[in-house]
Formats: sequence, C-alpha cells, structure tokens
Amino acid sequence: MDKRGNMVVFQFHHYIKPECIEAYKAAILEDARESIKEDGILAFEVFQDRNDPSHFSLLEIYRDSAAREFHLHQPYFLKFKDAYLGQEMAAEKGKGDEFDMLFPSEP
Repeated sequence: MDKRGNMVVFQFHHYIKPECIEAYKAAILEDARESIKEDGILAFEVFQDRNDPSHFSLLEIYRDSAAREFHLHQPYFLKFKDAYLGQEMAAEKGKGDEFDMLFPSEP
C-alpha cells in the first residue's frame, strides 16, 4: 500500500493506428505476460474495444507506489515503451488515470 494506505491503480487508453494494431497487440501482450510475474503487480489486464479495435485499455493494480516505480524500469516495459513510441503506433495521444482502490481492499 502506498503512503495513503491504498493500492495504486492505473487505467490507460491507447488508440492505435489500424496498420499497427497487430504489432501493438504483440508488444503489449509480451509486456503483460512478463509484468504479471512481478511481486508488486496484483493485476495487469489488457482489453481491446469490440466496437473500435484500435482502442485498447490497460488496467494495472500495484501493491504500492514503489511497485509501480519498479515496473517502469523493467526491460520488458522499456521494450514495450520503445515499440509503442518508437514505431509511432498511436493514432492519437493515449490517456491514463490514477485511482486509489476503495473496494475490495485486497484483490
């Protein structure tokens, strides 16, 4: 739990160019499979919008802020970040929000 006593939750939305969807999926799924092995990650979920296949949503739940910081320095995350940004996959700027989990208090 972070200094406020809450797990840290991030929800991101990525909007991908149609020609980059398959490359994005491969990159994010590789990152997700490795990320979920981290002790500090309680959930790492990836969703693709049924009505807009270029829209992806990621839900990440961390034990605390330190776990989030640890994740941001892992080689598989950096590889994903480089693929996502370096290949200019985004059709528009992604957006994300940070939440404190109220219920359940433990996933």
